[in-house]
Amino acid sequence: MTGSGEVWLAVIAIAVALMAAAQIVLAVVAARALRQATETILQVKRDVQPVLENARKISGEAARAALLASSQMQRIDEMLASTAVRIDHTLGLVQGVVVGPVRQGAAALAAFRAALSVFRGLAGRRRAARDEEEALFVG
Repeated sequence: MTGSGEVWLAVIAIAVALMAAAQIVLAVVAARALRQATETILQVKRDVQPVLENARKISGEAARAALLASSQMQRIDEMLASTAVRIDHTLGLVQGVVVGPVRQGAAALAAFRAALSVFRGLAGRRRAARDEEEALFVG
């Protein structure tokens, strides 16, 4: 080989060695970056895990509260319906207690008025008959 071929061969060998060194450096840097990324992901997971647990607890409590609220609303609805039925029944009883005697009193008053009008009518006829008889009396 000639001197220039050996130089070129040395240049190629040095270039290959530099490329290998660069690849090793890149592999080490990539490994470090991967390790840091993994550590960061694990740290985020550790930090987020309690938040997720709290979110699960909160959603469970919210579901339980919604169920209790629904149950309470059902009870309130049943209570209001029962109360409405009882009020209606009570008003019916009160109406029966009040209206019955009022009707009886109205009937008694109507009978009294009828009797009074009958007596007035008889008295009025007697007067009319007396007045008629006095008009016929010549004397």
